[in-house]
Parts: sequence; C-alpha cells; structure tokens
Amino acid sequence: MKKKRSKRRYNTILCVVIGLMVIINANLLIHIGDIHFEGIRADKFRFAYLRSLSTSFIGNTADNVKSDASSFIKKGIEFFNDHIYRGPVLSKGRGTIQGPSGKETYYNLNMAGVVNNMRNMGYDYEYWVRDDGVKMFGKYVMIAANLNIRPKGTLVQTSLGMGIVCDTGGFARRNPSQIDIATTW
Repeated sequence: MKKKRSKRRYNTILCVVIGLMVIINANLLIHIGDIHFEGIRADKFRFAYLRSLSTSFIGNTADNVKSDASSFIKKGIEFFNDHIYRGPVLSKGRGTIQGPSGKETYYNLNMAGVVNNMRNMGYDYEYWVRDDGVKMFGKYVMIAANLNIRPKGTLVQTSLGMGIVCDTGGFARRNPSQIDIATTW
C-alpha cells in the first residue's frame, strides 16, 4: 500500500514538473519574439534601452510563468483528486470489492489465447506480470468484462490501475457491470 501511494505521489509530481516545463517553454517562445523585435529597435537607437529591455523581459517572464504555473498546478491537482481512486484495493485476501467501476473479482488462467486474440485485433502490447501478481498488457491491467457493455479494448479504471478489457466470462451474464482482474493469485 505504501509503495502504491509513493508511486502515485511520484506520478503526480512528474506530471506537474512536465506541465511546468511546457508552460515555461511556451512563455519563452513568446518572449523570444518580443526580444527579437525589441532588439532590432534597440539596435536602431544604439542600445539606449537594452538594459530596460532585459529587465522587462525577465520581469514579464517571471510574472507569466508564476501565474500560468499556479493556474496549471491548481487544475492539475483538481484533476488528480477527481480521477485518483482512493477506495479498497483488490487483493488475494479481499477476493471481492466494490472498485471505481463496480464489483471487482480476480481470476488466474493462462492468458496466451487472450493475448493472441488481442494482438490479432491490432493491440501490439507486451504481456507481463507485475510484482504484485497482476497480469498486464502493455501498461494496462488485463480484465474480463461483459463484452456487450465493455467491448474488447475498452479502458476501465480498476482498483489496481487502468485496465483494458481482453476477455469475458460466465460472471458477465449474472452481473453485467462486474469486472474480473487477471492475476497470478
């Protein structure tokens, strides 16, 4: 549980840093054009106000980055708070939970045929097993669901991360909104 929280925290921080870098780059591009124009004007007037130009550039960039970054960070935090699941997490000990998309259970079957079917559909992801025993297809948790509601390839939020529908099972008739997560448990 601690590992999962620190990973989420790390991902949140990484997204904020990337966002700040994008904002800073955008502001710099805008101000580079201004500097070019002002530099040409300064050249005509024998650099009479080059010092004020550089002071103005630094001040404007700092103000814009500060306000843009503040707004971006607030929106980013709101997004993550709205989209990060904080409820119970499916585990071998908790065989059934109410997850972010409804009832969750787990199953352990050979996934070779399922992976082959998904690849035939054009999903060229790598099959692998996470350290916690969750079967993955690329960066997605492999899940089974009712294919009439969630066709193969549908992305579904689970308690164990974003899932991709790869399979179905008999449970889907009894409980159409249930998802079954592929694990090694």
